[in-house]
Amino acid sequence: MSLGLALSGGGSKGAAHIGVLEALKDNNVTIDYISGTSSGSIIAGLYAAGYSPNEMLRIIMKNAKNNKILDYDKKAPFKLMKLLFSRKINLSGFVKGDKIEQLIREYMLNKNIRDISDFKMPISIPIVNVRTGEVVYYTNSRVRTLNEEETMQEECCEDYFNNGDYVGKGTYNKNKHYDDIPEYRYKGDIADIIRASISFPGVFKPKNIDGQLYIDGGVRVNTPVNVLKQMGADKVIAVSFDCNKMNKNNLKSFIGITSQAYDLLSHEASESEKEFADINIRVCTKNVTLLDFSKSVFLAKKGYYIVNNNINYIKSQIGI
Repeated sequence: MSLGLALSGGGSKGAAHIGVLEALKDNNVTIDYISGTSSGSIIAGLYAAGYSPNEMLRIIMKNAKNNKILDYDKKAPFKLMKLLFSRKINLSGFVKGDKIEQLIREYMLNKNIRDISDFKMPISIPIVNVRTGEVVYYTNSRVRTLNEEETMQEECCEDYFNNGDYVGKGTYNKNKHYDDIPEYRYKGDIADIIRASISFPGVFKPKNIDGQLYIDGGVRVNTPVNVLKQMGADKVIAVSFDCNKMNKNNLKSFIGITSQAYDLLSHEASESEKEFADINIRVCTKNVTLLDFSKSVFLAKKGYYIVNNNINYIKSQIGI
């Protein structure tokens, strides 16, 4: 029996994944496949590269303390002011992302990993093409895929269709605006891939890969479960951060509102994927904002506590 672990995005909340991994390790649960979106892609990448959970937590705390994670675009306020006068703006994100990309590259090279194909552990990371809406999965493991005819929905009784306008019953798939058929790539610079996967719109600038702009995979696939089954995992554990309708007390700032928007978006992007999971672990992270790395130790402990306290049930569901 092979086991996959799908780690959702959530900004700084991703530190909880570290505790989940540590608790699984302490209880002799072996992960055979791993996937991750956004901050989940960072943890998945480090884990697949051979870093222990404790090492990962030290990496986050050290670089957050030394301000080596976030590099805010100092010109962002001036670009916003330009909007007031010219109604033109050239601001794709408040965080440039160069620092975190360089850190990822350094830590991966320490393990002799430059390309996603260099990993020995099967891994998958989704990103999204801004222009087409296409989900691109970077992976080092062959994926069983359906062809386009099998994945297309039936076209439904067209009443009116002209130059993109449509009125009718159901979804009209011909001349679709967005590309709903994923692409799978088996080669790619791992630092570029993870940098693209963390590019939450409006916060991080998009990442240019081969002339195309890519953003956070969480826009469409925030908890990449199904790809693990396609890669060969018999059972999959999914870890996410939904908190249902719990009150949020930090909605008076840009970061607070952006974090809530991320939670709402990622919830919708996760629901269909999580149906494929054999176990869903939800770490409720109320009042933890998108970029608040000061709570990383607390979150890691919480992830550990949830898994460790429910390990017998988890093992029973995955056949251990």
